[in-house]
Amino acid sequence: MKITDKNPYVNLDAYTKNVKDKERIDNQGKQASKQVMEEDKVVLSQEAKKIQGAKKLMDSIPDIREEKVAKIKALIENGTYQVEEKKLAAKMIKESLLNELL
Repeated sequence: MKITDKNPYVNLDAYTKNVKDKERIDNQGKQASKQVMEEDKVVLSQEAKKIQGAKKLMDSIPDIREEKVAKIKALIENGTYQVEEKKLAAKMIKESLLNELL
């Protein structure tokens, strides 16, 4: 069975051409990835910067208002704390309705 023509170096030439092509493609890929790494940038919009600022501000505010807790605690201990029933009921209903909507 005859695979090649009279020139036995045809396969060798094809092989070397494939190797050179692969090296060229690999080099192009490396150069392209270097270019991509150099060109990648993140730019935040003004709105995103405002949101970041608001988040930092919210993070700086304590979750528990110590002064208010101390005031209410003192009122309870003195027996002078008054609950506004209608206001409490309205808040409870409002919260319940909001939870159902969400």
